[in-house]
Amino acid sequence: MKIENLHRQLNRQIKKHFSEDFIADNEVFHNFIEVINLSYLNFEKDAELFEQSSRLNDLEYYEINQKLKSELDKKENIQDKLIQAIKQLNDNEIKLGNEESPIDLLRILHDEIESKKEFQDQLYLAKSNAEKANEAKSDFLSIMSHEIRTPLNAIIGLIYIMEKENTLNSFQENLEVLKYSAQNLFLLINDILDFNKIEAGKIDVEKIPFDFKELVSHIGKSLEIKASENLNRIEIIIGDDFISNLISDPLRIGQIITNLVSNAIKFTKNGLIQIKIDQIQQKDSISIFKVQIIDNGIGIDIEKFHLIFQKFEQAETKTTRQFGGTGLGLAITKKLLRLLNSDIELQSEIGVGSTFSFVLELPIFSRNLELKNSVVWHDYEEENLEGLRVLLVEDNLINIKIAEKILKQWNVDVDMAENGLIAVEKYKSNAYDVILMDLSMPVMDGYEATAIIRNTDVLIPIIALTASSSYGYLEKAMQFGINEYIIKPFNPKEINMKLKKYYK
Repeated sequence: MKIENLHRQLNRQIKKHFSEDFIADNEVFHNFIEVINLSYLNFEKDAELFEQSSRLNDLEYYEINQKLKSELDKKENIQDKLIQAIKQLNDNEIKLGNEESPIDLLRILHDEIESKKEFQDQLYLAKSNAEKANEAKSDFLSIMSHEIRTPLNAIIGLIYIMEKENTLNSFQENLEVLKYSAQNLFLLINDILDFNKIEAGKIDVEKIPFDFKELVSHIGKSLEIKASENLNRIEIIIGDDFISNLISDPLRIGQIITNLVSNAIKFTKNGLIQIKIDQIQQKDSISIFKVQIIDNGIGIDIEKFHLIFQKFEQAETKTTRQFGGTGLGLAITKKLLRLLNSDIELQSEIGVGSTFSFVLELPIFSRNLELKNSVVWHDYEEENLEGLRVLLVEDNLINIKIAEKILKQWNVDVDMAENGLIAVEKYKSNAYDVILMDLSMPVMDGYEATAIIRNTDVLIPIIALTASSSYGYLEKAMQFGINEYIIKPFNPKEINMKLKKYYK
């Protein structure tokens, strides 16, 4: 029994400590060596990627230095000319008109030199800022590489092990880890997309009636399992006089509270995380209240407070290594709160714990309005959509199979089209309730297909399923007649929620 493509260093170690007969007769050891060999090969690939990144950074640094050298050469050349001009004044005794004097000329020359000196200082500052930006970019790429590779490593390794072991027990045991790793990747991508969306000013705050107590209860329940992994408990404390019937954006408020509670769970071991809500005031039909997320975790140094709300930053480098994360969660939270005309406050002490808090002023709604709490995806219960007729327009065979299986879980009647041209023909000869439209396809893309359909039908809902998060593409899709979009990788609950709106 021989292992193919065995890493040279691992091969030397095996030959040094084990005989060929021992390896050939021991299948379990042989399988173990295969997994270890994969790790060696992956590490070597990582090293190559890191070396390539370093070369790119060196090139950027070289270009900045060359620009600086060029500007300094220009400065020295100008200074030489100015000195020659002054010498010429003295040697040739050039006489000036009444409007100018030698002192005026010297002042002009002096001002020119000072101007160039100021430009030089600005150039040095620009160089310093460029170096810091380059360092921040390298740190972010390093963190992102770690955060993405960690779940990918688990996914690839577990698939390999499951293929080798090929038992029902192994399948069910490893399926949960695969699901957890894939979910981590999904949340990581969503964080980056959310941050870009906020930076581009593309997030609109909804005004929906909802029950704040119910929203917080959903969040607490959904995070209980995650909290128990660190032996933590979640406690919800809501004042008796708190007014729960409010109008705002429950999705974004839920995202804020989820981010803060998840952050508390991550930095707390065998402790207590409290979600505390206190009514401050009610004036007219406005409720003013305070939300606090309290933990007894590791705490944060007061000198590091300003860092943790900046993108890609955590209080310490060792914090990133120990607890993981991209440093986007709190930056997103702060920006979302600003959209709600609020801000986040922090009180913390090393080794004692942290309290994140914010104050909201929200309109109160009357009881006869319909509540909208289903926007909390992690606690959203999918609904049966039997009889809903959907045209799925998608060119990728794997995506077609996945989407078809998901839709059939809800008893949706699904028809397929491999590109926009086929979609248009099927639309003309069949009746559909909703069209799920990929945007990037061969033969005819989703934009053109949507435009053709909209020429004869302005009412049929068309939802874009797209892997592109570029706002230019998404805005273009809306202009062509797309009603809304779902960005891949998508959450099946999000599709169910959107389809439910069009289910009769």
